[in-house]
Amino acid sequence: MANIVDKINQIGRKTTETAANMIPASMQNNGFMTPKDKRLVDSLNRQRTRIIEAKSVNDLEPGFYSGGVMLKDVPLIDGLTGYNEWFIEVSKAFTGDKLITATQVATGSTWRKLVAVNPINVLSYPTAWSKVTTETILWAGTADLAVGAELALIDNIYNYDGLIVNYNFNGVSDSARLQASRAGTLTGVPSLLYWDGMNMSSTLSDGVLNIDFFEAYFEKVDNTHLKFSSFNHIVANLAKGTAVYNTGNGDFMISQIIGVR
Repeated sequence: MANIVDKINQIGRKTTETAANMIPASMQNNGFMTPKDKRLVDSLNRQRTRIIEAKSVNDLEPGFYSGGVMLKDVPLIDGLTGYNEWFIEVSKAFTGDKLITATQVATGSTWRKLVAVNPINVLSYPTAWSKVTTETILWAGTADLAVGAELALIDNIYNYDGLIVNYNFNGVSDSARLQASRAGTLTGVPSLLYWDGMNMSSTLSDGVLNIDFFEAYFEKVDNTHLKFSSFNHIVANLAKGTAVYNTGNGDFMISQIIGVR
């Protein structure tokens, strides 16, 4: 009798296992699929939905999308044309408002906006496209630069919209943003990298009212190296109406070069 019971239990277990395998594949069950095939199908199911007909991003339901010229109401980027591929992500808040993120594939530039659905309880987000700005430290140090000094950056400057240079001149910290128009191009880093600044003397008298002016120039050695190629320095004494040109670098130091995207 015991052997018959064992056989029945064994048949029951096999039947249960077979029934489980007969279940169609779903997110929770492999069905007849091997684990490797199941992972592949799950990955494909998570891909973005391709927009192949004219459609406004404002009308998309929550989800992940991709599209080109058929996508309407995407960000306008300084007249940049020919780079129309976008990744779109749409989320819906508890208020019913939609938060839309648009990333331009060619440049990696990301933009966000709110589509207000609930006029009474609207979230405090911009309803026009707002660019998401990121900063990457490409070089950091305490370089009291001499003309001819070369700085090695950790990334290609043309991967960024512009550069920020943090510096200290005669004890005063400041920054300069080096960025040109992006019209028709994929980068905003200008072809000539220079900036100017000034600093007033803290010593004031009838005969001395000095203001320091400077112009600093970087030369692009290649896409990841910059050379401090020139520095012009003028000390003007406004009390006497005199000036001295190129008296040396003064106390000039660069602490960071930051890539802005």
